[in-house]
Amino acid sequence: MKKLFWLTITICLLGSCKKAIEDKKADIVLDAMTNGQWYVSSFIEGGSDLTTSFAPYVFQFYRDGKVSGFTSTSEEKGTWAGDPDALTIQSQFPTASDPVKKLNALWKILDSSWDYVKAETTVDGQNKQLQLKKK
Repeated sequence: MKKLFWLTITICLLGSCKKAIEDKKADIVLDAMTNGQWYVSSFIEGGSDLTTSFAPYVFQFYRDGKVSGFTSTSEEKGTWAGDPDALTIQSQFPTASDPVKKLNALWKILDSSWDYVKAETTVDGQNKQLQLKKK
């Protein structure tokens, strides 16, 4: 009976540790994305370089899943969700116009650090490549 008790305690503690590790991974992603503003350093759509169309924008990601794209005169509001296990980030700007609406997709993260993210997606058969950098 004593062995069963300790086995049950051990299993519960291991489950708690796994959850704590998953929570910490998610927290690290949140910290990286929400501390500072980001700009589009490269945007390629179907082989065309559209980076300059994003030049007026900086993006602020918030811990509550919201994101804003700011220019000196306007703000585009959207949502984002990161999945550290799948290495993806989903972004949606429901009322945005070009170029910001081109960010509406599920992006596969190819490479990242504290100050940059490289990602790609395919929308309507067209490959898009995105690079974000912190200001």
